[in-house]
Amino acid sequence: MVTNPFQSTASAPTRETRMRRSCLAVPGSSPKMLKSSADSDADQVFLDLEDAVAPGEKKGARDHVVEALNTVDYGEKVVAVRVNDVTTRFCYGDIVELVRGAGDNVDCLMIPKVQDAGQMWFVENLLNQLEADLDMDHRIGLEVQIETGTGSVNMTEIARVTDRTETLIFGPGDYAADQNVPQLDLGMIEPEYPGHQWHYIIAQITNNARAVRADAIDGPYGDYGDPDGYRESCKRARLLGMDGKWCIHPSQIEIANDVFTPTREEYEFAERVLSAYQEAIEAGKGAATLDGKMIDEASRKMAQKLAERGRAAGLG
Repeated sequence: MVTNPFQSTASAPTRETRMRRSCLAVPGSSPKMLKSSADSDADQVFLDLEDAVAPGEKKGARDHVVEALNTVDYGEKVVAVRVNDVTTRFCYGDIVELVRGAGDNVDCLMIPKVQDAGQMWFVENLLNQLEADLDMDHRIGLEVQIETGTGSVNMTEIARVTDRTETLIFGPGDYAADQNVPQLDLGMIEPEYPGHQWHYIIAQITNNARAVRADAIDGPYGDYGDPDGYRESCKRARLLGMDGKWCIHPSQIEIANDVFTPTREEYEFAERVLSAYQEAIEAGKGAATLDGKMIDEASRKMAQKLAERGRAAGLG
């Protein structure tokens, strides 16, 4: 990671197991939705100033979001705000007004359409200066959306700009448009494609997220009237290592929470693996047998990850 001469002296964002199984999109221009989203079962809410807000409403939406951050109790949810991308005339004002108006109540800023490391340096330096100027003890994290081929190619450098980065997120709509993929449904599963159409980019995002100890999050599935399709999309993302998925409608929250939570059987078996391996180590062995299968250090690592997620979800 490159050393930043303007590094903030505030404490770094936390890296404990923070659940993001379900990430609910909330239009920043709707005070009603900004309030009602607090009552949802989503692990994260992100208050959106970008695609969900018309150009003429963007500045007014900032005021709605700041007010919501200061007056609505979002409980234990991760609270993020998606600002406009750094190439627009809105981004600077979004960040300045949010941090000055409600910075202590923002867990993360979500930065869309990130193309290169320079864009992340702009956000990093601006946040460092704002936090120093305001004498903030709370350091705001960052969530980074990868939505183009250019962002994909530059992802390793993007992810390593700052230790503020808490998530890397796949943006299927803009990515499909950028790659000239012939489809109009957001995040759909293309039945004519022989395999998983987004396998490469999702695996790439997951690998880069793990390299910087961040979460990997799948983007939206536009047809909220198709719960089976949404569930299948969640399953594919989880099998590639992703930690959660966007919900563009409250009806998708329960599905995401279910798919990205280990089952009771998975959790209990993981705990058994950890116990059996610990017993083997204490007996001076490097491997053990459980239910007729060999378990070793690699088995322990896999079981540890699954057990941690199960405990965070309240299974243990």
